[in-house]
Amino acid sequence: MRFKVLITEKIHESGINLLRENDVDVILLYEGRSKIEEAIKEVDGVIVRVTRLGRELLETGKKHRLKVIAKHGIGVDNIDLEAARDLGIRVVYVPEAVVNAVAEHTIGLILLMAKRFMEYDRAVRSGNWEIKYEKENLELKGKVLGIIGFGRIGKAVASLARCFGMRILVYDPYAEAIEPSMKRVSLEELLENSDFVSIHCPLTRETYHLLGEEELKRMKKTAYLINTARGGIVDEEALCKLIRVGKIAGAALDTIEEEPPNPRNPILSCPNVVLTAHTAGSTSQALKTMSFLAAKQILQVLRGEKPKYALI
Repeated sequence: MRFKVLITEKIHESGINLLRENDVDVILLYEGRSKIEEAIKEVDGVIVRVTRLGRELLETGKKHRLKVIAKHGIGVDNIDLEAARDLGIRVVYVPEAVVNAVAEHTIGLILLMAKRFMEYDRAVRSGNWEIKYEKENLELKGKVLGIIGFGRIGKAVASLARCFGMRILVYDPYAEAIEPSMKRVSLEELLENSDFVSIHCPLTRETYHLLGEEELKRMKKTAYLINTARGGIVDEEALCKLIRVGKIAGAALDTIEEEPPNPRNPILSCPNVVLTAHTAGSTSQALKTMSFLAAKQILQVLRGEKPKYALI
């Protein structure tokens, strides 16, 4: 019997081609051929981007032939890992594929806020050349970057930020030893002393709304929040409230709690907020690599081989 793999969202052709070259039947859910509740009954593996795979779906798949799930990316908060572990379903992911892309995106957002690019552009287009006398921008040299979560991406961001002469504070209770030139601090100290706060931790029960109103109030009035991790880590309502009253300078958010956003979400109309549609990892190189490695590990599990990046 040939293996079958379900792909829930559009991915680069490299992964699809790899599966087909190895005699795997591919079901592309995004082409509308079937609903996930039905498709999961007939597949051995799933490649998923953002679709929620909860316990009920996994139980349905396990009753039939589901053996492995590959996350097209690094964050696995949309997969019920506890259920997968209970059911004996392998879960793999591709953590290294997006590191450079997300780190570059983070630095880009920091520059965007510091240099007021969008604000200047809007002013010039509206005929306000005098904006150059009204609004100053910032140099990054000497500014403090607080990094919450010091895994692969957090470390890459720190490395790039140091090229600009930024000083680095790190909050991560689970991180190994950091470089002597950086300083490990409490979350409170990081928020109180950073000019830019950048989030790079996973979304878990522990980190949900890690930055609530009380935490956000600790930030400098001149500071900016950057989030390229997961929206649920930040209380967006509190963030917007504090930006509106001038308690925080602004925010650049690649991810928000509800994606796509509800049109009534106050973050959409909040001043000094830039939103980038969860595209930090969507470079052509990263998308190709994620697709290929997700498919490769699916094949490895189905063949009884050891995958490189297994969570379960």
